[in-house]
Amino acid sequence: MQKENIIKELNLSIMDRDKDKMYVNKLRNTKDKVRYLRIVKNYTQLEAAEIIGISERHVQRIEKEI
Repeated sequence: MQKENIIKELNLSIMDRDKDKMYVNKLRNTKDKVRYLRIVKNYTQLEAAEIIGISERHVQRIEKEI
């Protein structure tokens, strides 16, 4: 039972786009936003770009620097 609850909570935290968008808006640096969404939350480049409000190409350029 506990294992199922943990997995359910993890899935919610991974895929809660609205909460991710609110958190990302608190970050000042665009590089930090991209790092968080791409590395921690495993969003695609396109999804991260949509959440941040930048182009997918900009995300690619930022990742190239990381």
